[in-house]
Amino acid sequence: MGPSLRGDRAAASALLLLSLIFLVAGAPGVVAAETQKLRSLVHPGEKAPGFSLKDLDGKDVTLQPGRGKAALVVFWSVFCPMCKEMMPVIDRFAERHGKTVRVVGVNLDGKRFSNAVRAWMKETSPRYPVGLDEIRDDFFIASDPYGVEKTPTAVLVDGTGLVHGAWAAEAMREFERDTDAIVEDLQKRPAARK
Repeated sequence: MGPSLRGDRAAASALLLLSLIFLVAGAPGVVAAETQKLRSLVHPGEKAPGFSLKDLDGKDVTLQPGRGKAALVVFWSVFCPMCKEMMPVIDRFAERHGKTVRVVGVNLDGKRFSNAVRAWMKETSPRYPVGLDEIRDDFFIASDPYGVEKTPTAVLVDGTGLVHGAWAAEAMREFERDTDAIVEDLQKRPAARK
């Protein structure tokens, strides 16, 4: 064995040893990160998370489930073709059922794309408030606690603060088809006391 091969082997062994030390030393951080995994989409019967966001003009858009009035929370993006298709459906829902169900939009594009969001909002003039979700401590304030993975996603929360139903992406077509039955079923549930 020549000196260069011995040197390569020593360097490889040292690199392997350093890698193992780094892996072991970094393991607690990896484990901690894994314990903060994103959750799956909320299910009927779960307590709906509350949130407070800002709209494009800096006004509060807040959801506090369990205050007596049902809410439809719609998570969307300007860059999502199906969102653009479904937003008129949500707007008609807000117009038709706004007295019994409060509609709240949550845009996932963030402040960086606020000009695109503003242009879309100006073009469509939704009948409901839209808050801009933002990242805090590596997690979205509103969408991560709901387990939103796809847009559009709609979550219907009853007056007691429990999730009544959740629809993501293609399942939004089911929501569109069954809105009247969904609201009728929702109204059969008892409302929370104010």
